[in-house]
Amino acid sequence: MTPQPVAALTFLPNRLPTRQHCLKVKRLMKTDAKENAIILISGAVDTTRNGSDVELEFRQASHFFYLTGVDEPGFHVMMDLQTELVYLIPPTVPESETVWKGAPDSPSELLRKYDVDRIIDEAELTRAVYQYHKVHVLDPKVDLAMFKNDMHDLEVDTHSLRHALNEARLTKFPWEINAIQQATLVSSHAHMALWQHRRTSEAQLAAYFRWMCACFGLDRQAYVPIVASGPRTATLHYTRNNRSLPQDDPHALVLVDAGAEYRCYGSDVTRTFPVTGKFSPEARAIYNIVLAMQEAVLTKLAPGVIWSDMEDLAVQVLCDELLRIGVLVGDREELIRLGIPYAFYFHTLGHSVGLDVHDVGGRTVYPSSNGDHQLEYSSFMLDRPLEPNMVITVEPGLYFNDAYLRIWTQFPGFAKYFNLDKLQCYRAVGGVRIEDTVLITATGCNNLTIAPKNPDEIEAIMAQTSTKIHFPGYFGDGYMIGCPATDSTITNVLPTPTASPLNGFYPI
Repeated sequence: MTPQPVAALTFLPNRLPTRQHCLKVKRLMKTDAKENAIILISGAVDTTRNGSDVELEFRQASHFFYLTGVDEPGFHVMMDLQTELVYLIPPTVPESETVWKGAPDSPSELLRKYDVDRIIDEAELTRAVYQYHKVHVLDPKVDLAMFKNDMHDLEVDTHSLRHALNEARLTKFPWEINAIQQATLVSSHAHMALWQHRRTSEAQLAAYFRWMCACFGLDRQAYVPIVASGPRTATLHYTRNNRSLPQDDPHALVLVDAGAEYRCYGSDVTRTFPVTGKFSPEARAIYNIVLAMQEAVLTKLAPGVIWSDMEDLAVQVLCDELLRIGVLVGDREELIRLGIPYAFYFHTLGHSVGLDVHDVGGRTVYPSSNGDHQLEYSSFMLDRPLEPNMVITVEPGLYFNDAYLRIWTQFPGFAKYFNLDKLQCYRAVGGVRIEDTVLITATGCNNLTIAPKNPDEIEAIMAQTSTKIHFPGYFGDGYMIGCPATDSTITNVLPTPTASPLNGFYPI
C-alpha cells in the first residue's frame, strides 16, 4: 500500500480519557466476572542523585500513566474489577513540605484533572484493599510495599495484569495516535533545523535539538539523543555526543537519532546528513541503499502483513544493492542464506512506539532462563501480523563498523564474499540509518514523520539561509530558528504538509 497523507492535528484535552484504557486492560485480563478482585499499581516517586538531595527529573512509570494520565510522583491507582470503579490515591504531603513543593491538589481538583471515579486518602488504602480476595499487581515489592508483608488472606497475581497491559498498549486509541503524531511532527522540524544551523560539535547539535523541541513546548525527550558524526555513525547507540564534527572529511556524515515526547507519548526519528552540506558520491550511494530498503518496506505495510517478511525484504534489497556496487561478491541466495548482508546491518527493522520509545506489546514474554526472576522477550511481532492502530518504526541501516566487519571478513570461508578493495572505498562513510514513525491504518499506513529523506532535498535545505520566526499559539508562544522567512503562524490545528521542502520547510 502507498503511504497515505497525514491528517491535520488537534490538541489533547487536559483530562485524558484513560478510563478506556482501564476497561481495555480489564477485558484483556479475562478475569472471572464474579471474582472479588482489584488492580493495584503504584506510580513512580521522586528520586535523587547518588544519595544526595539533588533531585532527578521526574518521569511517570508508563504503565501507571496509561491507566491514569497522572504525571506526578507518589500516586497509586486501584480498580475494582467488578464495579469498574477507578480509585486514585494521592500521596500524603506533610504541611511542612508545601514550603518546598507547594500545596497538593484537593480531591475535587484531582477529579477534574483525571479520569477516575473517586479519591482515597493514602491512609485508607490498606483497609480498602483488605475488602477484596485477590489483587493484581505488576511488582509486589513496589505495589504492595505499604502492606509490610501483612497481606492477610489476599491472593496476589503478578502475571495477568502485565500481559494485559502489554497487549493493550500495542494498539492505540485515536487520542494516543494524535499525541505520538504531535511529538513526531515537532521532532521532524527539530531534525530539519539541525540541517540549517551548522554547529562544530555533536554536543551542540544535541543541545540544539532539545532546545528546538522545547520551543514547541516539548521539553522532554523520549530517549537520550544519539548524535554521531564521522566513523561514530557506525556505532548503533552512540550517546557520548562529545566529539567535534569532522569538517574536513568530504565523506563525513552526521547521524541524529532523536525524538521528543508529548504527554509521555514518544517519537522515534533518525536522519543522516552530510557534515559539509553535500553528500560525497560514496556517501550518497550508501545513503540511497538505505533509502531503498525503507521505501520497499513502507510500500508494503498494511494490516495482515507479517513483520518478519518485512525484515527479509529489507535484507534482500540490501544484498541486491551491495552486489550492485561491488562490495559483496557471489550468488544472491547463497549470501542471504549465510547471513552475509548482516555484516552491514545488525539490528532489527523496527519496534512499537508509545509511552516508551521501545514500547511494550508484540513480544512474547517468558521467565528468564537464568532463574533470576527477570523477564525475557521474543523478537517483535514474531508470531502475529500487523494490525490497524499500531504505531511502529521502520529503521533500516547500513554500517561499516570496523569491529563487526573484521569478525565477518575473517571468519573461515567468508572472505571470498567481500570485495575488500570496494569495501575500503566506502568504509569512510561510516553508517547511515533512516527511521520513521509510522501508523498502521485500516488499508495501509500513514507515515507520521515529515522530515525529508531524499538526499537532494536534504542538501537543498542545508543550503538555505536560516531566519528567525515567532510562532504563537502552539503549546504557548515560542521561537523557532531554522526556517526560511515566511508569514506563516501556527494555529490550533496543524495543516497537512503541502509544499516541497526544496522551497523551504513544510508549512506548520
